[in-house]
Amino acid sequence: MARHSFYFLLLGILPIFCADVVSIPYELTYLLPGTFEGSIFGAFVDGNSTSDDTNTIFAAAKKAPFISYDDEFLTLLGPNPEPTLIDQREENFAGEAGVWLSERNEVWYTTWINDGPTRVEILNLTDGTIRNLTTSEPLENPNGGYYHQGRVYFTSLRDDTRSWPGGVFAVDVETGEVEWILNSYFGLKFNAVDDVAWAMQPGTNKSYMYITILPSADSVVSNDTVPQGLWRFDPQAKTLLPAISRTDYPIANGVRVSKDQKKLWITDFGGEERSRIWGLPAKVGAPAIYSYDFDENMWPVNKRIFGVARMQAPDGIRIDDKGRVWTGEGEGVVVRSAEGKVIGVFNAYYFTRDPVSTAIVQFELAGYTLVILGMDKLWTVKLAEVVNSAP
Repeated sequence: MARHSFYFLLLGILPIFCADVVSIPYELTYLLPGTFEGSIFGAFVDGNSTSDDTNTIFAAAKKAPFISYDDEFLTLLGPNPEPTLIDQREENFAGEAGVWLSERNEVWYTTWINDGPTRVEILNLTDGTIRNLTTSEPLENPNGGYYHQGRVYFTSLRDDTRSWPGGVFAVDVETGEVEWILNSYFGLKFNAVDDVAWAMQPGTNKSYMYITILPSADSVVSNDTVPQGLWRFDPQAKTLLPAISRTDYPIANGVRVSKDQKKLWITDFGGEERSRIWGLPAKVGAPAIYSYDFDENMWPVNKRIFGVARMQAPDGIRIDDKGRVWTGEGEGVVVRSAEGKVIGVFNAYYFTRDPVSTAIVQFELAGYTLVILGMDKLWTVKLAEVVNSAP
Protein backbone atom coordinates (compact mmCIF):
# COMPACT_ATOMS: atom_id res chain seq x y z
CA MET A 1 0.00 0.00 0.00
CA ALA A 2 2.82 2.38 0.78
CA ARG A 3 4.23 1.88 -2.70
CA HIS A 4 0.98 2.97 -4.37
CA SER A 5 0.61 5.92 -2.01
CA PHE A 6 4.02 7.08 -3.18
CA TYR A 7 2.86 6.81 -6.81
CA PHE A 8 -0.19 8.91 -5.99
CA LEU A 9 1.91 11.61 -4.33
CA LEU A 10 4.26 11.64 -7.29
CA LEU A 11 1.33 11.98 -9.66
CA GLY A 12 0.11 15.01 -7.77
CA ILE A 13 3.36 16.79 -8.61
CA LEU A 14 3.27 16.07 -12.34
CA PRO A 15 0.55 18.56 -13.34
CA ILE A 16 2.74 21.39 -12.06
CA PHE A 17 5.18 20.63 -14.85
CA CYS A 18 2.74 19.58 -17.58
CA ALA A 19 -0.98 19.77 -16.87
CA ASP A 20 -1.86 17.83 -20.04
CA VAL A 21 0.09 14.67 -19.17
CA VAL A 22 -0.70 12.16 -16.44
CA SER A 23 1.80 9.36 -15.85
CA ILE A 24 0.54 6.05 -14.50
CA PRO A 25 3.04 3.54 -13.08
CA TYR A 26 3.18 0.60 -15.47
CA GLU A 27 2.91 -1.85 -12.58
CA LEU A 28 -0.73 -0.84 -12.18
CA THR A 29 -1.50 -2.35 -15.60
CA TYR A 30 -0.98 -5.83 -14.19
CA LEU A 31 -1.07 -5.44 -10.38
CA LEU A 32 -3.84 -3.38 -8.80
CA PRO A 33 -4.03 -2.86 -5.03
CA GLY A 34 -6.74 -4.34 -2.83
CA THR A 35 -10.05 -5.39 -4.34
CA PHE A 36 -10.95 -4.02 -7.75
CA GLU A 37 -13.52 -4.25 -10.53
CA GLY A 38 -13.04 -3.77 -14.27
CA SER A 39 -15.22 -3.46 -17.37
CA ILE A 40 -14.48 -3.80 -21.07
CA PHE A 41 -17.01 -1.03 -21.73
CA GLY A 42 -14.70 1.61 -20.28
CA ALA A 43 -11.05 2.53 -20.63
CA PHE A 44 -8.46 1.40 -18.11
CA VAL A 45 -8.74 4.77 -16.36
CA ASP A 46 -12.54 4.63 -16.35
CA GLY A 47 -13.42 0.94 -16.37
CA ASN A 48 -11.78 0.05 -13.05
CA SER A 49 -12.48 0.75 -9.41
CA THR A 50 -10.10 -0.06 -6.58
CA SER A 51 -10.07 0.24 -2.83
CA ASP A 52 -7.38 2.90 -2.49
CA ASP A 53 -6.07 6.17 -3.92
CA THR A 54 -5.54 4.60 -7.35
CA ASN A 55 -9.07 5.74 -8.23
CA THR A 56 -7.89 9.32 -7.88
CA ILE A 57 -5.01 8.66 -10.25
CA PHE A 58 -7.41 7.20 -12.81
CA ALA A 59 -9.81 10.14 -12.41
CA ALA A 60 -7.02 12.60 -13.16
CA ALA A 61 -5.89 10.57 -16.16
CA LYS A 62 -9.40 10.39 -17.62
CA LYS A 63 -9.45 14.19 -18.01
CA ALA A 64 -5.98 14.47 -19.55
CA PRO A 65 -5.28 14.36 -23.30
CA PHE A 66 -2.11 12.31 -22.78
CA ILE A 67 -1.68 9.26 -20.55
CA SER A 68 1.86 7.97 -20.17
CA TYR A 69 3.02 4.54 -19.02
CA ASP A 70 6.67 4.89 -19.99
CA ASP A 71 9.41 7.50 -20.33
CA GLU A 72 9.61 6.71 -24.04
CA PHE A 73 6.15 8.22 -24.47
CA LEU A 74 7.13 11.33 -22.51
CA THR A 75 10.14 11.76 -24.80
CA LEU A 76 7.87 11.37 -27.81
CA LEU A 77 5.55 14.09 -26.50
CA GLY A 78 8.29 16.52 -25.53
CA PRO A 79 8.20 18.95 -22.59
CA ASN A 80 5.08 20.92 -23.53
CA PRO A 81 2.68 18.87 -25.67
CA GLU A 82 -0.44 20.72 -26.69
CA PRO A 83 -3.38 19.44 -28.74
CA THR A 84 -4.70 21.78 -31.43
CA LEU A 85 -8.39 21.61 -32.31
CA ILE A 86 -8.65 22.19 -36.07
CA ASP A 87 -12.41 21.82 -36.45
CA GLN A 88 -15.49 20.74 -34.53
CA ARG A 89 -18.98 20.08 -35.91
CA GLU A 90 -22.31 18.69 -34.78
CA GLU A 91 -22.00 15.70 -37.11
CA ASN A 92 -19.26 13.08 -37.20
CA PHE A 93 -17.05 14.19 -40.08
CA ALA A 94 -13.51 13.00 -39.26
CA GLY A 95 -13.93 9.25 -39.42
CA GLU A 96 -11.75 7.03 -41.58
CA ALA A 97 -8.73 6.80 -43.91
CA GLY A 98 -6.13 9.33 -42.76
CA VAL A 99 -3.64 9.57 -45.62
CA TRP A 100 -0.58 11.85 -45.50
CA LEU A 101 0.67 13.32 -48.76
CA SER A 102 4.08 14.58 -47.67
CA GLU A 103 4.86 16.60 -50.81
CA ARG A 104 1.59 18.51 -50.44
CA ASN A 105 1.59 18.53 -46.63
CA GLU A 106 -2.01 17.33 -46.66
CA VAL A 107 -3.97 14.63 -44.87
CA TRP A 108 -6.94 13.16 -46.71
CA TYR A 109 -9.69 11.58 -44.61
CA THR A 110 -13.22 10.27 -45.08
CA THR A 111 -16.44 10.96 -43.23
CA TRP A 112 -18.25 8.43 -41.04
CA ILE A 113 -20.26 5.72 -42.82
CA ASN A 114 -22.80 5.39 -39.97
CA ASP A 115 -24.06 8.88 -40.84
CA GLY A 116 -24.73 8.19 -44.52
CA PRO A 117 -22.74 8.10 -47.79
CA THR A 118 -19.16 9.21 -47.23
CA ARG A 119 -16.95 11.80 -48.88
CA VAL A 120 -13.30 12.86 -48.77
CA GLU A 121 -12.08 16.00 -47.06
CA ILE A 122 -8.53 17.37 -47.13
CA LEU A 123 -6.67 19.01 -44.25
CA ASN A 124 -3.86 21.36 -45.24
CA LEU A 125 -1.33 21.00 -42.43
CA THR A 126 0.46 24.21 -43.40
CA ASP A 127 -2.43 26.58 -42.77
CA GLY A 128 -5.04 24.37 -41.05
CA THR A 129 -7.68 24.82 -43.74
CA ILE A 130 -10.07 22.09 -44.88
CA ARG A 131 -11.57 21.56 -48.32
CA ASN A 132 -13.57 18.89 -50.13
CA LEU A 133 -11.88 16.66 -52.68
CA THR A 134 -12.91 17.33 -56.28
CA THR A 135 -12.88 14.27 -58.52
CA SER A 136 -13.68 13.32 -62.11
CA GLU A 137 -16.70 11.32 -60.97
CA PRO A 138 -18.71 10.94 -57.75
CA LEU A 139 -17.08 8.66 -55.19
CA GLU A 140 -18.94 5.64 -53.82
CA ASN A 141 -18.55 5.43 -50.04
CA PRO A 142 -14.79 5.98 -49.72
CA ASN A 143 -13.53 4.54 -46.44
CA GLY A 144 -9.95 3.34 -45.89
CA GLY A 145 -7.10 4.94 -47.80
CA TYR A 146 -3.43 4.66 -48.75
CA TYR A 147 -1.06 6.83 -50.82
CA HIS A 148 1.00 5.02 -53.45
CA GLN A 149 2.91 6.40 -56.43
CA GLY A 150 0.95 9.58 -57.01
CA ARG A 151 -2.50 8.25 -56.25
CA VAL A 152 -4.61 7.75 -53.15
CA TYR A 153 -6.26 4.34 -53.11
CA PHE A 154 -9.61 4.24 -51.33
CA THR A 155 -11.70 1.29 -50.31
CA SER A 156 -15.36 1.59 -51.26
CA LEU A 157 -18.06 0.30 -48.93
CA ARG A 158 -20.84 -1.64 -50.62
CA ASP A 159 -24.36 -0.18 -50.66
CA ASP A 160 -26.96 -2.33 -52.40
CA THR A 161 -29.63 0.37 -52.04
CA ARG A 162 -27.56 2.55 -54.40
CA SER A 163 -26.20 -0.32 -56.53
CA TRP A 164 -22.68 0.36 -55.29
CA PRO A 165 -20.78 -2.95 -55.32
CA GLY A 166 -17.83 -1.78 -53.26
CA GLY A 167 -14.19 -2.41 -54.02
CA VAL A 168 -11.12 -0.20 -54.46
CA PHE A 169 -10.58 2.88 -56.61
CA ALA A 170 -7.65 5.27 -57.03
CA VAL A 171 -7.65 9.07 -57.22
CA ASP A 172 -4.84 10.93 -58.98
CA VAL A 173 -3.72 13.58 -56.48
CA GLU A 174 -2.94 16.13 -59.22
CA THR A 175 -5.92 15.75 -61.55
CA GLY A 176 -8.61 14.14 -59.40
CA GLU A 177 -9.06 11.46 -62.05
CA VAL A 178 -10.75 8.35 -60.64
CA GLU A 179 -9.90 4.82 -61.75
CA TRP A 180 -11.56 1.69 -60.39
CA ILE A 181 -9.05 -1.03 -59.52
CA LEU A 182 -11.40 -3.85 -58.49
CA ASN A 183 -15.06 -4.36 -57.62
CA SER A 184 -15.60 -8.14 -57.55
CA TYR A 185 -14.10 -11.61 -57.58
CA PHE A 186 -15.44 -13.76 -60.42
CA GLY A 187 -18.70 -11.83 -60.24
CA LEU A 188 -19.08 -11.96 -56.46
CA LYS A 189 -19.34 -8.67 -54.59
CA PHE A 190 -17.43 -7.73 -51.46
CA ASN A 191 -19.34 -7.29 -48.22
CA ALA A 192 -17.18 -4.37 -47.13
CA VAL A 193 -13.61 -3.62 -48.20
CA ASP A 194 -12.43 -1.77 -45.11
CA ASP A 195 -8.74 -0.92 -45.41
CA VAL A 196 -5.94 -0.98 -47.96
CA ALA A 197 -2.13 -0.90 -47.94
CA TRP A 198 0.64 -1.26 -50.50
CA ALA A 199 3.98 -3.04 -50.08
CA MET A 200 7.07 -2.84 -52.27
CA GLN A 201 9.08 -6.01 -52.79
CA PRO A 202 12.63 -5.22 -51.57
CA GLY A 203 15.21 -5.13 -54.34
CA THR A 204 12.59 -4.89 -57.10
CA ASN A 205 10.13 -2.39 -58.52
CA LYS A 206 7.18 -4.69 -57.85
CA SER A 207 4.37 -3.59 -55.57
CA TYR A 208 1.36 -5.39 -54.13
CA MET A 209 -1.93 -4.15 -52.73
CA TYR A 210 -3.48 -5.76 -49.63
CA ILE A 211 -7.11 -5.27 -48.62
CA THR A 212 -9.14 -6.33 -45.62
CA ILE A 213 -12.70 -7.50 -46.19
CA LEU A 214 -15.22 -7.31 -43.36
CA PRO A 215 -18.36 -9.41 -42.97
CA SER A 216 -21.57 -7.45 -43.33
CA ALA A 217 -23.73 -6.52 -40.38
CA ASP A 218 -26.49 -5.38 -42.73
CA SER A 219 -29.30 -7.90 -43.16
CA VAL A 220 -30.16 -6.57 -46.62
CA VAL A 221 -26.82 -7.74 -48.02
CA SER A 222 -27.05 -11.19 -49.61
CA ASN A 223 -24.77 -14.15 -48.95
CA ASP A 224 -23.47 -14.05 -52.53
CA THR A 225 -20.26 -12.36 -51.44
CA VAL A 226 -16.51 -12.84 -51.28
CA PRO A 227 -15.39 -14.40 -47.97
CA GLN A 228 -13.90 -11.91 -45.55
CA GLY A 229 -10.20 -11.94 -44.68
CA LEU A 230 -7.07 -10.51 -46.29
CA TRP A 231 -6.74 -10.45 -50.08
CA ARG A 232 -3.84 -9.43 -52.31
CA PHE A 233 -3.95 -7.69 -55.68
CA ASP A 234 -0.90 -8.12 -57.91
CA PRO A 235 -0.86 -5.37 -60.57
CA GLN A 236 2.05 -7.04 -62.37
CA ALA A 237 0.23 -10.35 -62.89
CA LYS A 238 -3.21 -8.68 -62.75
CA THR A 239 -4.55 -11.16 -60.20
CA LEU A 240 -6.66 -10.89 -57.06
CA LEU A 241 -6.06 -13.77 -54.65
CA PRO A 242 -6.88 -14.63 -51.03
CA ALA A 243 -3.90 -14.15 -48.72
CA ILE A 244 -5.23 -14.98 -45.24
CA SER A 245 -8.46 -16.84 -44.49
CA ARG A 246 -11.25 -15.67 -42.22
CA THR A 247 -10.45 -18.71 -40.06
CA ASP A 248 -7.32 -16.82 -38.96
CA TYR A 249 -9.44 -13.88 -37.84
CA PRO A 250 -13.10 -13.31 -38.64
CA ILE A 251 -13.06 -9.51 -38.73
CA ALA A 252 -9.86 -8.36 -40.45
CA ASN A 253 -9.88 -4.58 -40.14
CA GLY A 254 -6.81 -2.35 -40.31
CA VAL A 255 -3.77 -3.23 -42.42
CA ARG A 256 -0.34 -1.64 -42.76
CA VAL A 257 3.21 -2.55 -43.76
CA SER A 258 6.39 -1.92 -41.77
CA LYS A 259 8.72 0.82 -42.99
CA ASP A 260 11.28 -1.72 -44.21
CA GLN A 261 8.57 -3.58 -46.19
CA LYS A 262 9.35 -6.82 -44.35
CA LYS A 263 6.27 -7.19 -42.13
CA LEU A 264 2.52 -6.95 -42.51
CA TRP A 265 0.33 -5.80 -39.62
CA ILE A 266 -3.39 -6.53 -39.27
CA THR A 267 -6.00 -5.73 -36.64
CA ASP A 268 -8.91 -8.02 -35.77
CA PHE A 269 -12.13 -6.35 -34.66
CA GLY A 270 -13.48 -9.53 -33.08
CA GLY A 271 -13.92 -10.86 -29.58
CA GLU A 272 -16.50 -10.41 -26.83
CA GLU A 273 -19.16 -7.80 -27.65
CA ARG A 274 -17.54 -6.64 -30.89
CA SER A 275 -18.12 -9.90 -32.79
CA ARG A 276 -21.87 -9.72 -32.17
CA ILE A 277 -22.06 -6.57 -34.28
CA TRP A 278 -21.15 -8.73 -37.25
CA GLY A 279 -23.58 -11.53 -36.38
CA LEU A 280 -20.86 -13.75 -34.93
CA PRO A 281 -20.62 -15.44 -31.51
CA ALA A 282 -19.06 -13.21 -28.87
CA LYS A 283 -16.02 -15.42 -28.35
CA VAL A 284 -15.10 -15.62 -32.03
CA GLY A 285 -11.92 -13.77 -32.89
CA ALA A 286 -10.03 -11.44 -30.60
CA PRO A 287 -9.60 -7.66 -30.29
CA ALA A 288 -6.00 -8.17 -31.32
CA ILE A 289 -3.06 -6.91 -33.37
CA TYR A 290 -1.15 -9.44 -35.47
CA SER A 291 2.13 -9.29 -37.36
CA TYR A 292 3.31 -11.44 -40.26
CA ASP A 293 6.63 -11.75 -42.03
CA PHE A 294 6.68 -11.42 -45.81
CA ASP A 295 8.21 -14.37 -47.62
CA GLU A 296 10.31 -13.91 -50.76
CA ASN A 297 7.15 -13.63 -52.87
CA MET A 298 5.47 -11.10 -50.57
CA TRP A 299 2.99 -13.52 -49.04
CA PRO A 300 2.34 -13.15 -45.29
CA VAL A 301 3.75 -15.99 -43.15
CA ASN A 302 4.71 -16.60 -39.51
CA LYS A 303 1.67 -15.17 -37.76
CA ARG A 304 2.29 -13.67 -34.32
CA ILE A 305 -0.11 -11.98 -31.92
CA PHE A 306 1.39 -8.65 -30.90
CA GLY A 307 -1.17 -6.98 -28.67
CA VAL A 308 -4.77 -6.97 -27.45
CA ALA A 309 -7.06 -3.98 -27.01
CA ARG A 310 -8.53 -3.55 -23.55
CA MET A 311 -11.57 -1.53 -24.61
CA GLN A 312 -13.49 -2.35 -27.78
CA ALA A 313 -11.05 -3.46 -30.51
CA PRO A 314 -8.13 -2.14 -32.58
CA ASP A 315 -9.06 -0.54 -35.89
CA GLY A 316 -6.66 1.72 -37.78
CA ILE A 317 -2.97 0.89 -37.46
CA ARG A 318 0.33 2.66 -38.25
CA ILE A 319 3.97 1.66 -37.85
CA ASP A 320 6.32 4.57 -37.14
CA ASP A 321 9.98 5.11 -38.01
CA LYS A 322 11.15 3.40 -34.81
CA GLY A 323 8.93 0.36 -35.22
CA ARG A 324 6.36 1.49 -32.67
CA VAL A 325 2.82 0.36 -33.39
CA TRP A 326 -0.03 2.90 -33.16
CA THR A 327 -3.67 1.78 -33.17
CA GLY A 328 -7.08 3.40 -32.93
CA GLU A 329 -8.96 1.71 -30.08
CA GLY A 330 -11.74 2.41 -27.61
CA GLU A 331 -9.21 4.02 -25.28
CA GLY A 332 -7.94 6.36 -27.99
CA VAL A 333 -4.79 6.27 -30.09
CA VAL A 334 -2.71 3.67 -28.28
CA VAL A 335 1.07 3.58 -28.79
CA ARG A 336 3.03 0.37 -28.24
CA SER A 337 6.78 -0.05 -28.29
CA ALA A 338 8.34 -2.25 -30.95
CA GLU A 339 8.31 -5.00 -28.32
CA GLY A 340 4.57 -4.64 -27.65
CA LYS A 341 4.50 -2.65 -24.40
CA VAL A 342 1.79 0.02 -24.18
CA ILE A 343 3.82 3.18 -23.59
CA GLY A 344 1.06 5.78 -23.85
CA VAL A 345 -2.40 6.77 -24.99
CA PHE A 346 -3.87 9.82 -26.70
CA ASN A 347 -6.98 9.72 -24.56
CA ALA A 348 -10.33 9.17 -26.31
CA TYR A 349 -12.19 10.79 -23.41
CA TYR A 350 -10.48 14.03 -24.40
CA PHE A 351 -10.28 13.76 -28.19
CA THR A 352 -13.81 12.53 -28.99
CA ARG A 353 -17.21 13.14 -27.43
CA ASP A 354 -18.19 9.52 -26.78
CA PRO A 355 -15.54 6.77 -26.90
CA VAL A 356 -18.17 4.06 -26.44
CA SER A 357 -20.50 5.05 -29.29
CA THR A 358 -18.05 6.83 -31.61
CA ALA A 359 -14.55 5.64 -30.86
CA ILE A 360 -11.45 6.99 -32.57
CA VAL A 361 -10.90 4.46 -35.34
CA GLN A 362 -8.35 6.27 -37.51
CA PHE A 363 -5.57 8.84 -37.38
CA GLU A 364 -2.40 9.63 -39.32
CA LEU A 365 1.28 10.18 -38.66
CA ALA A 366 2.64 13.09 -40.71
CA GLY A 367 6.27 13.91 -40.02
CA TYR A 368 6.31 15.44 -36.53
CA THR A 369 2.52 15.62 -36.41
CA LEU A 370 -0.19 13.27 -35.20
CA VAL A 371 -3.57 13.92 -36.83
CA ILE A 372 -6.44 12.51 -34.76
CA LEU A 373 -9.76 11.83 -36.47
CA GLY A 374 -11.99 12.39 -33.46
CA MET A 375 -15.30 11.94 -35.28
CA ASP A 376 -16.93 15.28 -34.38
CA LYS A 377 -13.50 16.85 -33.86
CA LEU A 378 -10.32 17.06 -35.92
CA TRP A 379 -7.08 17.46 -33.95
CA THR A 380 -3.36 17.78 -34.49
CA VAL A 381 -0.61 17.18 -31.94
CA LYS A 382 2.96 18.36 -32.61
CA LEU A 383 5.38 15.70 -31.39
CA ALA A 384 8.99 16.05 -30.30
CA GLU A 385 10.35 13.73 -32.97
CA VAL A 386 9.63 12.62 -36.52
CA VAL A 387 7.41 9.55 -36.34
CA ASN A 388 6.79 9.16 -40.06
CA SER A 389 9.49 10.49 -42.35
CA ALA A 390 8.65 11.52 -45.89
CA PRO A 391 9.37 8.81 -48.50
